[in-house]
Amino acid sequence: TNAERPGNTPSERKVGASLEYIFSTHKQKRIVIATFSSNVHRVQQIIDASVRHGRRVAVVGRSMLNVTQAAAELGYMDIPEGTLIDTSEMKRYRPEDITLITTGSQGEPMSALYRMAFAEHDRVKLSPSDVVVLSATAIPGNEKLVGKIINALISSGVKVISDPSLGVHV
Repeated sequence: TNAERPGNTPSERKVGASLEYIFSTHKQKRIVIATFSSNVHRVQQIIDASVRHGRRVAVVGRSMLNVTQAAAELGYMDIPEGTLIDTSEMKRYRPEDITLITTGSQGEPMSALYRMAFAEHDRVKLSPSDVVVLSATAIPGNEKLVGKIINALISSGVKVISDPSLGVHV
């Protein structure tokens, strides 16, 4: 993607700093971050930020669950004991003590984020007390799908962070 653009891709460290800013400025909100399940380093950065801010992490979406589990088992991710919770356990915690890592950053109609945005997810209901971070840039051709999700989230009162200038994706 974007191979036709001149220049270099910034470091993933820039995303880490942006995540830290988001966690620091949204302490009273549940944070939902959608990214590519294959970006193991990004998922690790989200988990690390969650741990630093005293949050539990629920992983949502089949591919995100599969990749996270495999990466942890193979030693590519370090997830501190007690950090991960199942979505069924979220009721035991205050929303502001939870981070959700999910699939659907490209607007895929069957993805977890899509189902959340359109109130079709069986375990996760979004509200104005949530902030959704799209930690991915729309792949060319997916702009309308991503826009549809963003519109649905905003019309539900959910704060959406997706501006590339905020450094949530490189």
